[in-house]
Amino acid sequence: MEKTLYVASLFFLCFWTKAQENKPYNYFVQESKIVDSGNTIEVNKKGDTVFVAHYKRQDLINTSNQDFIKTYKGTPFFKNGWYRGKVQTGTGMEWEFVMAYNIQKEEIYLSNNPNMEATVMKPVSFTMEGHTFRQYKNQYYEVIYEGGSQIWKEYGCSLIFSNSSQRTGYEAEGGDEYDGEFLKTVKYYLKEGDRLREIPSKNRLFKLFGSKSNDVKNYAKTEGLNLSKEINLVSLFRYYDSL
Repeated sequence: MEKTLYVASLFFLCFWTKAQENKPYNYFVQESKIVDSGNTIEVNKKGDTVFVAHYKRQDLINTSNQDFIKTYKGTPFFKNGWYRGKVQTGTGMEWEFVMAYNIQKEEIYLSNNPNMEATVMKPVSFTMEGHTFRQYKNQYYEVIYEGGSQIWKEYGCSLIFSNSSQRTGYEAEGGDEYDGEFLKTVKYYLKEGDRLREIPSKNRLFKLFGSKSNDVKNYAKTEGLNLSKEINLVSLFRYYDSL
């Protein structure tokens, strides 16, 4: 048992060391070629969750440093923040950390406490806020239903820029309130053997059920299921598996 703990500790120590050696780190795919010198997640007066990135740029002409910030609506993180969760390794070991899932970069950030530099990791699976994710072909999916069928949920995130100029604090008032916005999307897949088949929307969905499509369609109509809602999509497949 002691040997196992020693090996595991050494394994994670390598990650901590690597994280300390590679500062600063880009926590999002950005427009600027300058690495951010720090970032924060804040809630502004409007109640919007925003991602604030701080930059330092050297002015070669005036031999001075120029500070500027970029403010983006939303964040690239799952549920817009850091949460206590667990990661699972390929050997079946489980570790608890304060963690964040960066949807845009498909990376997991781990930290023992808020004062430590985060470590980038690609665990086999992880759980946070009651959601369990599995890695499949270098992508993370949340398994939202496992019966006779399996439904996997994919999260996506894109940063849409509102303008390409850097903010220096000297701009005229007005203009766009944010430098961009993180837009999140989801897709659902049916796991069939070793492949994922995207679940289509509306009536095309019923083609997945083959000879039982009419039965499933009648069930959806009788129950008044709005299939744009995840809970109803799960109910539909649960009914199909019961036939």
